[in-house]
Amino acid sequence: MKKIFSLLILFNFFINYPAYSNEIYVVLKVNNNVITNVDIDNEYRYLIALSPSLQDVDKKTVLKLAKDSIIREKIKQNELNNFYDLSIKNKFVDRIVSNFYKNMGMNNINEFKNYLSKYNLNYEDIEMKISIEAAWNDLIYKKFASSVEINELELKKRIKKTILDRKEQNSYLISEILFTADDYNKLQAKYKKIEKSILEIGFSNTANIHSVSETAKLGGKAGWISESQLNETIKKEIKNLKIGDHTKAITIPGGFLIIKLNDKKTEMINLNYDEELKKRIENEKNSQLKNFSEIYFKKIKKNSTISEI
Repeated sequence: MKKIFSLLILFNFFINYPAYSNEIYVVLKVNNNVITNVDIDNEYRYLIALSPSLQDVDKKTVLKLAKDSIIREKIKQNELNNFYDLSIKNKFVDRIVSNFYKNMGMNNINEFKNYLSKYNLNYEDIEMKISIEAAWNDLIYKKFASSVEINELELKKRIKKTILDRKEQNSYLISEILFTADDYNKLQAKYKKIEKSILEIGFSNTANIHSVSETAKLGGKAGWISESQLNETIKKEIKNLKIGDHTKAITIPGGFLIIKLNDKKTEMINLNYDEELKKRIENEKNSQLKNFSEIYFKKIKKNSTISEI
């Protein structure tokens, strides 16, 4: 199997936690999958576990977010059943789990399991959710890797310029909100809604609710990014930000991006040409595959049956 592209930071988890009510009832159906009030309550707890600050957000808003999250997962799962046996553990799961708990500031699997237990989360069920996301990323890679177009000559020129012209470079600790809009009026309305939300509940909670990026469930946290990894448009926008501020909506392939600068540092450039080229090719490939993933998901969602009970 070819190497799965690194969209494997974030994924949906299954939670096994008692419902708030003794009554269990069906809320909706996604194709042939039934979703109950228990599923939604459990997903709510999952979201809180990933982003505890969501406890400060109106519960109805987070419950809607939980419902949308389950719908998205069930649509993916239904499609994946045509290609994979999801009962077989995906070989990438352990690596993904390791990346995940490290991104959350944990050192080992036991520490991660202890954290989950505080929210009454079942680790084995979480593994299944991770397997679904890993299989989805593998499917996207197999379907669209041949459609990725990368201008290696341009990347090589940029690397050489970076190495020759500068001895230092900036790195940025960023969070992001990625959103889409069909036309200019919808863009303006969505952007105003997001800006209002940032003012009222903060950037992290707004990312949880409004972002369609893989980073959404962790409040939009994208980690440290060196400026050599950024395209010129984004680099220009971030360069003049003060720590704690965010950009306006930046047009990118597949949508619009708002970036918050959480921290900044300057480092000596010590680039290995071959390693840097490989890294930039991988970043560009991942970016394009991410767009293909969202387009493909929208297509299968359109052909799915989602019915409220």
